[in-house]
Amino acid sequence: MSRLRGLLRRFGWIAVVAGIVVAIVWRRLWAPVDVKVMRVDRGTIVEEAFGRGTVESQREAALGFDLVGRISDVLVEEGARVTLGQDLARLETNQAEADLQSARTGISAARASLKRLAAEEERARALLTTAERDAARTRGLFQTGAVPGKEHDDAEDRVRVARADLDRVLAQRAEATRGIDVAAGGAEQRRVAMVRATLLAPFDGLVTRRLREPGDTTTIGTTVLRIVDTTRVYVNVAIDETVLPRLAVGQPGEITFPGATTSITGKVSRVSWEADRQTHELVVEVTPDKLDRRVAIGQRADVRIELTRKEGVLRVPIEMVHHDASGPFFYADHDGKIAIVRPRLGITGATHVEIVEGLADGDEIFASEAGSSLPAGRRWRAP
Repeated sequence: MSRLRGLLRRFGWIAVVAGIVVAIVWRRLWAPVDVKVMRVDRGTIVEEAFGRGTVESQREAALGFDLVGRISDVLVEEGARVTLGQDLARLETNQAEADLQSARTGISAARASLKRLAAEEERARALLTTAERDAARTRGLFQTGAVPGKEHDDAEDRVRVARADLDRVLAQRAEATRGIDVAAGGAEQRRVAMVRATLLAPFDGLVTRRLREPGDTTTIGTTVLRIVDTTRVYVNVAIDETVLPRLAVGQPGEITFPGATTSITGKVSRVSWEADRQTHELVVEVTPDKLDRRVAIGQRADVRIELTRKEGVLRVPIEMVHHDASGPFFYADHDGKIAIVRPRLGITGATHVEIVEGLADGDEIFASEAGSSLPAGRRWRAP
């Protein structure tokens, strides 16, 4: 009896082990696999080029004086809105004002001298006319022998002296006229210098930097203020060179700024003719259609440019695409079992990929809940 009991106990353990083995084998080879199921459907796919860039302005200026001087006033702060022609900064003009007054005084003196010389010219012309008349009369009398030669010579000498005196006055008048022109030119230069001592806004814009303060000495080429036109901004974005054949001016795009919950629409306004030799990226300008939020020049922005749009095409989510050494494939249903299908793919969008052939509308495709591979030929079930 004890021997029979021992045999039953031994065979019982063998049966338990055998049952466990059968259960494991069945689970691994024949039990249905839990899968995530999606269906092939029709819809829209948009192929996009993605890039990250910075906000720039189509008009920006580094403003400074084209004179050497000391700044007396800076009239705007950073962040101030300015309008075309608005005074922005000034240089000290005490010396320029003194020089201008001196030049104007010189002009007045030259004009007074010119009036005096005009009177002298009139007197010299009258003396010359009298001398020429006397010389002509004396010349006639000398020819008839009525006057001696000395009187004739004296009359001719008086003509020459009167003509020389007129020439002298005319030369002085010409010199005085040139002096007025020079003085007027000097006064104009000093007046222009007074105008140039005021820095004006070249367009409506925003002051982004204030680089100099009152009391600072400025030289030609020194930047005092930077202003930009914030109504004409664009995003300078770097795009991979491989999409160049499909990029074109006018293509729609979406711009997303850091911290923003929504994007704004825009269009490609320029495609660079040169790629960066290190990164092999193209610089593309994307201009917003309407900018109704505050942005900062130099701010980062993400841009998606629409390259291709297809409506009503067969598509599957990108997450359902698997890859191996032979290329992309899908796990699909075949008579209730998992099968590997390698369709021909078309364009790839942000969330879906196009199916050109190999799958049909409504076909079921699978993915593992854990993201791992699935065993082909096994039955499947949706949890």
